[in-house]
Amino acid sequence: MTTNEIPDFTTRAEPDPRRWLVLAVMSLGTLIVFLDLTVVNTALPAISVDLGATTSELQWVVDSYVLALAGLLILAGSIGDRYGRRRWMSVGLLTFMAGSVVGALSNSIPTLVAGRAIQGLGAAFVLPATLSIVTNAFPREERNKAIAVWTAVGGMGIGFGPAVGGYLVDRYDWAAAFWIHVPIILVALVGQVVVAESRDSRIKGLDVPGAVTATLGISALVFGVIQGTEAGWTSPVILISFLAAAALLAAFVVIELNTTNPMLPLHFFANRDFTGSVLIIGLMFFAGPATFFFLTQFFQIVQGRDPFEAGLLILPNAGAIVAASVIAPKVAARIGLRGTVMISVTIMALGMLAFSRVDAGWNALTEILIISGFGFGFGLGMPSLTDSIMASVPVEDAGVGSAVNDVSRELGSALGIAVLGTFINSIYRSNIDDRLSGQVPEDAVELAREGIGVVAAASPNLPTDVAQTTFTGAGQAFVDAMNSGFLLSAGVMGVAIVVAATLLPRTARVSQVERDTETVLAA
Repeated sequence: MTTNEIPDFTTRAEPDPRRWLVLAVMSLGTLIVFLDLTVVNTALPAISVDLGATTSELQWVVDSYVLALAGLLILAGSIGDRYGRRRWMSVGLLTFMAGSVVGALSNSIPTLVAGRAIQGLGAAFVLPATLSIVTNAFPREERNKAIAVWTAVGGMGIGFGPAVGGYLVDRYDWAAAFWIHVPIILVALVGQVVVAESRDSRIKGLDVPGAVTATLGISALVFGVIQGTEAGWTSPVILISFLAAAALLAAFVVIELNTTNPMLPLHFFANRDFTGSVLIIGLMFFAGPATFFFLTQFFQIVQGRDPFEAGLLILPNAGAIVAASVIAPKVAARIGLRGTVMISVTIMALGMLAFSRVDAGWNALTEILIISGFGFGFGLGMPSLTDSIMASVPVEDAGVGSAVNDVSRELGSALGIAVLGTFINSIYRSNIDDRLSGQVPEDAVELAREGIGVVAAASPNLPTDVAQTTFTGAGQAFVDAMNSGFLLSAGVMGVAIVVAATLLPRTARVSQVERDTETVLAA
């Protein structure tokens, strides 16, 4: 083919007649992954009390999952593209189930963190497969609707997770938040019979050096952020972690630019709609999961609600996400990609500003209204951003495109919980010194510095007056620190508004042909 020839990219196989059943099965796989992002959150206070976990250890219970998931997504997507997406999704589901069993049977934080990491490994193979299979099954004119459904189900998983987790913790114990995945996974495995195998027809090898450097680089970065407060930001271990992260991620870029079969083709980022969408999704997930990580502790420990009640307060978030996802394609068709996303992130920013005013005396209705508004903003932008990413890559590279989309979500989530968690924990400890030093014995002050969950667990063993003063001071310190964290999240959403205004086109690509033609003409 000569340089000036434009190949006919419009010829596509007939759509899969079972594509809506395929979408149902893929949505179930998505539900499992996103449910696990939040179902454990409601169980965190119970885990903290039962296993005596500090705030930093609770962060690792969450981040070990998203870290394994984010670090391995691109490699897992590439493996699925090369060796069969359905096959490796099934492997991922079985791995996820094994991690769930380990988590449920854990009697220590290290074992629980290991179980969560195994879940993340399995999820890394499940999540990119779901979106790439949907992309492969649906023609372009139907794909935005299918992606809206896929996004809505993921939002349901995020939104329903706290309520489901709360019910299970109330009715059984925190281990039930892990057992719940087993029957869902079994149904998803049976559903695979309606899914046709698909893969990239082009022969290409796996980019193992790229996978190793990316995974280790991301891991070193998140480790340094999470442990910075514990070890000290200038301590050797933290400085080494950040230096290693910088070196490994730089090596990853060099490898991807020079290898024949890159795990992540960096030329995708030459497309402003691809880059802008990836960045905004990462920023949205930076703010979202971290918000509920702290709200679930606020509802239960500070306000004294039971786990199920705390989960119900967050449940309207799911309904708002689903409602917004349903109308998102129509809104985007009317006002375009840029306008839809700017409205979306602006609503989220306003929600974070409202959260920054939270106090222990807030009533349930106020909390529900803000949570619902935040969820609506999230659900309005996510389908258009996901569709924009998938429309910017060739169908043959759907697994890689899906993996990049998922990496932006999971890395944003991991860094959000790590950065905001560290930021809030640092302010909390400073507040503890201001509120409790000289008011209670020094050993009670040291106990309170470990985290509000540790205070709640240890209070029955303290003298009544000391316990009451310590818990009240710790609760006030936690709320003040959390408010500062929400202000930081609002600033992050402000950055997302700027990215949307400067990088996103007014309208999304109508068809994949646009990108393929641009690539050929630029050659």
